[in-house]
Amino acid sequence: MNVAAAGTTVKAPTRRHFWSLGRRRHAERTVSFPELVWLHHLRQEELKKRGQEPYEGPAEQRYRRYLHWFEEEHGKIVDSYWCSNDASGVALTVKRRPLMFPDNVRLHWATDWTTKDKPKLMNILYRAESIAVRVHEVLRDTSQRLAMQSLFTVFSHVLGFSETDRAHNDRACAELDRQTRAELKGIESYYQRAAVRSGQIVYVGGMLMGALPLVLLVLLAFLLKLADSSDAAVRTGLFCFAAGGLGALISVMSRMTSNRVRVDWEFGKDTLRTLGALRPFVGGVFGLMTFFALKSGVVALDIINSSKSVYFYILFAFAAGFSERLAQDMLLGPTVGAAAAKGKRAAAPEPEADDIPPPAPEDQLEPATTTGTGL
Repeated sequence: MNVAAAGTTVKAPTRRHFWSLGRRRHAERTVSFPELVWLHHLRQEELKKRGQEPYEGPAEQRYRRYLHWFEEEHGKIVDSYWCSNDASGVALTVKRRPLMFPDNVRLHWATDWTTKDKPKLMNILYRAESIAVRVHEVLRDTSQRLAMQSLFTVFSHVLGFSETDRAHNDRACAELDRQTRAELKGIESYYQRAAVRSGQIVYVGGMLMGALPLVLLVLLAFLLKLADSSDAAVRTGLFCFAAGGLGALISVMSRMTSNRVRVDWEFGKDTLRTLGALRPFVGGVFGLMTFFALKSGVVALDIINSSKSVYFYILFAFAAGFSERLAQDMLLGPTVGAAAAKGKRAAAPEPEADDIPPPAPEDQLEPATTTGTGL
């Protein structure tokens, strides 16, 4: 980063289009954390050299203005550490989100100025940075905030150590490396445990989003029923599709309580949410195919009371969505068995005339005898 230009911005052209006013205003107020760190350093230097009163002076006012823009974009700074002699620091921001959405917790750091001639400290911070990136992308809510707070403690401890004379002592650096390794190992272990549950929650959230179209299908089926539609098969098919999707949703949630749902949490939240949204659709397809199989007679089902046949279809559709193995056995078993039997009959060769044994002579035929009693 160019340090001399850290606290400056490029003035936008005076001619602006109406549709770009909001976007350009937002771009002008975008402040990166290294810029904020450098402005904080200039503010401290002005306070030391010129003897300005605290919270006064041009550097102070400029820093406050950029701090406001930074917090407007990333959220309020709830914890921070600023180096005294170099332009380096670390800050933890929390941006509130409406309703039940989790807050956006993020860790910001700029450490190159104070660690540029301390390679051992750079390696320690590099390990912490790699964990911070994964925690931000994977974890959510309270678990994310706890992990970020622990990482902030590691960053601030290393930055504070870098400003002491012990930063050039190999033995002291080795002891710091040992301590931070143990701390980062505990944070990573917590991250892996929390990531499993976080990935499951994101996956189920996607499933709930994917279940919304099922509600619309049920409403459509009821509207067709109220309209006295003569095509009952269409209504039943809609009910079966919705029942299959509901079965898939209940299946995943029941397996989650027993910790039998495995998701790769490092796929990312958007990918997990998309995969979860597709799960009710897959269950709905299984439910609809089950309805077709029962309706066409591929799977034989004798229904005594035909007036209640729709309930049987919905029940089997829900079971097919709940258990994919049951659906495969029910759908593929009869069709594959029938196709195999037909293939065997077609492949069997017809006996030739020479292979047919000649009929026995009449004089060699033995008289038929019967045993038993009769009236």
